[in-house]
Parts: sequence; structure tokens; C-alpha cells
Amino acid sequence: MTISQDAKLTQREREVIALVARGLTNQEIAQQLFLSTYAVKVCLHQACVKLGARNRAQAVIFAFKRMAIDTQDAFSLEEIADLLASLGPEAIQTVAQLVKQRLEQTHIEAPPVTG
Repeated sequence: MTISQDAKLTQREREVIALVARGLTNQEIAQQLFLSTYAVKVCLHQACVKLGARNRAQAVIFAFKRMAIDTQDAFSLEEIADLLASLGPEAIQTVAQLVKQRLEQTHIEAPPVTG
């Protein structure tokens, strides 16, 4: 599922949502992007409207689900690996199997899953 053509997020809206995903406040986002907090609020509001989200948390979830932003827009691979490592061996094995299935569905060669 992707975001509809007429409701695509702008580059600035994607940047704001990615920083919201990292847990930054509007003030912190404004400082990082050299914007006013008002401009951040407007970008966030516009993104929420386009995504059909009621709040910033829902906007992040919808943006990821609709592929309006990529996980790597918000998190480094190292951060993702740290998060996965915190889940424990059983969860990691399950995630590895799910990733392998997704790669096979998109016809991408997956490395063997060890465990």
C-alpha cells in the first residue's frame, strides 16, 4: 500500500516525520532543520492530513506502512540491529524467516538463515 499520488508527502514533510519517528520534539526538529517551530507544526499537520493520521505517533506508523518514508530515513542499520538484538534469539529467528519470505516474494536472493 502506498500513499496516493495527490497526497504524497513533500520532502520537508518526510524529513519532519522521520525526525518525529526518532522521538524529537517540534523544537528539536526546528533546530535541526533550521525552521521555526510554527513551520514544523504546519509540516506535521499537513503530513497528518495527507496520511489520515490523528496525531504524530499515528503519522509515523502510517508513513512507514504506506512507504511514505523508509525505515532508514529515521534509523541507521546499526540502530535497527540493536533493536532487533534486544528482542532475543527466538524473535530474531522469526524476523529472519519473515525477511527471507519477503525477499523471496520480491525475487531477491536471500542469504541463508542460520540459527
